[in-house]
Amino acid sequence: MAVRVWLFTTILVGFGLTGCTSDSDDLLIENVVIVSAERETASNAMNVLIRDGVIAEISDEPIQADRSVMRIEGHGRFLTPGLMDSHHHVAFVPGMGAIGVAPARDHEALVDAYMAQQPRSLLYYGVTQILDPAPLLAWRDFAANSPGPDLFRCGEIPNEEAGYPINQRDDADMVSLYPYRITSTRTPEMVVERIAADGAICVKIYLEDGFGAESEWPLYDAEILGRIRDAARAHELPLLAHANAIDMYQIALDADVDVLAHGLWNWQWPEGDPPVADILQRVHEQGVGYMPTHRVMAGLGEHLLPARMDAPEYADIVPSDLLDWYRAGGADWFADELAADFPPDMPREEMAAIFGYGVGRVQRATAFLEQAGHPLLLASDCPGSPTSANQPGLCTRLEIESLAQSGVSPESVFRAGTINPARQFGLEARYGTVEVGKVANLLLLEANPRLDIAAWDTIQTVILHGEPLARDDLKAR
Repeated sequence: MAVRVWLFTTILVGFGLTGCTSDSDDLLIENVVIVSAERETASNAMNVLIRDGVIAEISDEPIQADRSVMRIEGHGRFLTPGLMDSHHHVAFVPGMGAIGVAPARDHEALVDAYMAQQPRSLLYYGVTQILDPAPLLAWRDFAANSPGPDLFRCGEIPNEEAGYPINQRDDADMVSLYPYRITSTRTPEMVVERIAADGAICVKIYLEDGFGAESEWPLYDAEILGRIRDAARAHELPLLAHANAIDMYQIALDADVDVLAHGLWNWQWPEGDPPVADILQRVHEQGVGYMPTHRVMAGLGEHLLPARMDAPEYADIVPSDLLDWYRAGGADWFADELAADFPPDMPREEMAAIFGYGVGRVQRATAFLEQAGHPLLLASDCPGSPTSANQPGLCTRLEIESLAQSGVSPESVFRAGTINPARQFGLEARYGTVEVGKVANLLLLEANPRLDIAAWDTIQTVILHGEPLARDDLKAR
């Protein structure tokens, strides 16, 4: 009850919270407009009763409740489902990389501060559910920090040791970091069975034969991919494929995967060549879930810009010691690594613009699917690499901005962050809409996000399992 009492005393005036504290776990939101995918338009003023973290009643008539029940006056405000970022990595620290691996291993205090703030930063931007397709071991640490979004995860099946992503972890403990490896004694069926038994809601594979000029990393053949797919479906687990290039998309589509876990930014052929449209048309016709992940390319470009961390929004969500480390050049090692692929005399701004060219490609691919009426999945892939620019929560908001720049309508963005991922990952019975019986992970906003994406900047209160959280109290301390 300590949290409830503290919330009451701090947000009583500003957020229209009335009543008095008690042992009740109920919350009543009155006179609020509901914005939810099952409704064609925003509702009239409604009353919403939340009990034990679940929506118990919705009515346009006054709901009778004990005077001790906490109440929020919602007049002039909009109640929406919380956002789901369906591609966020809890085990990677921006500017450092994977937890437990250098350089993150060498900055324990900074990593601890980041891990404590990470779930709060996500909530600050309205993200109340995340899917981590490759959580390594850090998902336990993330789940231990409260408050924080509900975490769902995939079991990732890496390629053989010379392939991705194991070949990026030279000094890591492969056994502990990648427990779902296929070996001579562990068949695809055995691995998927263990993934299901461990509580994952999906299976992830990697179709990545190299970065940049590399193209020789080994991949599983069609027979192994087919066995993984069949085992995943036997356990009712969606199969996600890491892929971002046309040839990798072709393999994924031939393997009949359920979700493409990256946007198509590596076209490999001249722009306008028909294969790009042909591949995207196959994505649409096969009903494959599509995660645009614009922030991968955008974050790489922004990391090359020296003043990137001076933007005021970073101070809201990045612990001050970590922000000082960024500004002092702590993450410049990765900028130097990126720059090594360009001519030595090329200005960093020009390098960043080249990554922007990749962003343009993925935006055009996204626009194609939006015009085809294909449902999208809000997915930032934050941080996506050791870029300091991609910070949790903000990364999701910037992904929304890039979707809009691609021509994705506010309505499509709304669905991409709410009902679409719930349906894609079998969570629709509990999440995705504002309906009786759903988990009360909700947002109270000052504008309607189905009409304008700027409404996502007007979050006033985050409601997590029925507990109202003042947005400003989620900032980095």
